[in-house]
Amino acid sequence: MTIASGANTKIFILEEASYGINVDNANYKILPFKSSSLALSKTNHQSTNITGDRNVQEVKMGVKSVAGDISMDLSNQSGVELLLLGLLGDDTAASGAMTVGNVRQSYTIEQYYEGDLAGTNDVHIFKGMEVNSFSLTVPADGMVEASFGFVGKDLETADSSDAGTPDGYDATNNPYHSQEVVITEGAANSICTDLSLSIENNISTSNTIGTDAVSRGGIGLCSITGSLTAHFESGDLLEKFINNTDTAITITCGTGPDGISFAMPKVRYTTGSVSVQDGLLSVTMDFVAMRDGAGAAITIDNVL
Repeated sequence: MTIASGANTKIFILEEASYGINVDNANYKILPFKSSSLALSKTNHQSTNITGDRNVQEVKMGVKSVAGDISMDLSNQSGVELLLLGLLGDDTAASGAMTVGNVRQSYTIEQYYEGDLAGTNDVHIFKGMEVNSFSLTVPADGMVEASFGFVGKDLETADSSDAGTPDGYDATNNPYHSQEVVITEGAANSICTDLSLSIENNISTSNTIGTDAVSRGGIGLCSITGSLTAHFESGDLLEKFINNTDTAITITCGTGPDGISFAMPKVRYTTGSVSVQDGLLSVTMDFVAMRDGAGAAITIDNVL
């Protein structure tokens, strides 16, 4: 008996033409990843009828839905670009620059166990997958980590992949290390020791009488928050929190066509503190990004 190995698993992704309807006979994009928690869930409802013998009479399985995260060491790949477009709701991405929009995009995601299950249900097909959240973590020394959170409609299994000839993976575009990241705060490079960024779409789902399939729900505001920790070399950074002074933050990973940048032109710090102990002092700040006049709260550009 062969036990499936995570190292043999592949993930392929393709945008759907219609919500929850996977595209047949098309070449999916390869999505590099290091962990996946995508899973089908069902509500369940237990009858509490009393029959005198203390036995449970019935358990009914209810509405199906799919949720979970795909995490990776961030790199500039076509599959990653697809997800960033879905995250922001932008279907134009002029010159590679993506901004917050209103276009709902759904994806079919194949999780292929590459023959480990001997061709028996060794492909999990997640349909109607929407990007509900995104997180980015930049440590002082380490890989730049990203995670995409999904909500979806259904899961099917198959004996063979329907991803065509998967493409879109450039092996020369290596994952980013923190030493390849430039963080600009205001008009200057900040001496950051840690930074995190979160984007939430607040997507909800809906249930309908007469079906066990989840209905596509609404989408809320695009909430962009984060935190940074920097060496406490002057009071300028903390003063921005104290005085409610808006600033700008840009995170640039890599350079040239292999890079990705996250630019927030109007940021306001919501917390600020200096932790005092023996050794170097640091200032920790939480922030929220806002629309800058007529401009979007964030622009993600993968053509630098």
